[in-house]
Amino acid sequence: MLREILGKRRRERSALLSAAVACARWDWPVLPGVGLDRWGGTCGCGRDDCALPGAHPEPPASALPIDPVAGASPGRSPAGRSAGDEVRPSLLAASADERMVRWWWGRFPTAPLILATGRRVAALSVPEEAGVRALGQLRTLGVRTGPVVAAPGRYAFLVAPYTLDELGDLLDRYGLDRYGTVPFTLRCHGDDGYLALPPSRVPGGPLRWAVAPAGAAVPGAAAPWLPHVADLVRTLVDTCHSVTQVRRSA
Repeated sequence: MLREILGKRRRERSALLSAAVACARWDWPVLPGVGLDRWGGTCGCGRDDCALPGAHPEPPASALPIDPVAGASPGRSPAGRSAGDEVRPSLLAASADERMVRWWWGRFPTAPLILATGRRVAALSVPEEAGVRALGQLRTLGVRTGPVVAAPGRYAFLVAPYTLDELGDLLDRYGLDRYGTVPFTLRCHGDDGYLALPPSRVPGGPLRWAVAPAGAAVPGAAAPWLPHVADLVRTLVDTCHSVTQVRRSA
């Protein structure tokens, strides 16, 4: 039994490192997140009211500069941590440098994989039911999607970077003009945002790919193709509204 547990942990650590290195080779900036407490299953940030347990970066106020050669700088630990705990990098430190990525996951082998959105890749996320419906509709329409992350309760559709003005115009057209509102369940992961990627673990279980990045299993493969945000917004808005409508009428 113990051998099986240890073997599973080694496989999880290897999978996290492999995924982080793949992102770096695709020029996707990533960083190790706070993660879950090993025994309690709660978020390592120490906040009882954490909105994204195990799936967010270190808050900037508690982050300290980390050098891959000299090591972490000493400093005050964030709330909920012991004084000897090492502080993970903040979102601003996200990197696509493979050397840095390997060093980070060498120090934090079980840390969740956090993608910094906006520079190279962005995303839109919706409730799980809306995401499943949207995938089905997009396939029926023959619309190609990029990678899609399946998290407990949420689906995130990765897209090429977009500006807030660009997204705002699309949401006006497909949300306000057609429904009178933009669905509050649609979340945007653009500039200065982030998204946890598989195989990171959250309280509901590990994240997985509903649609895996093309070439993810091929070493040295080119970065996955990403659709334009305009290709997906209408379908995502429609499915969010339809799911909300069904729940209100139930």
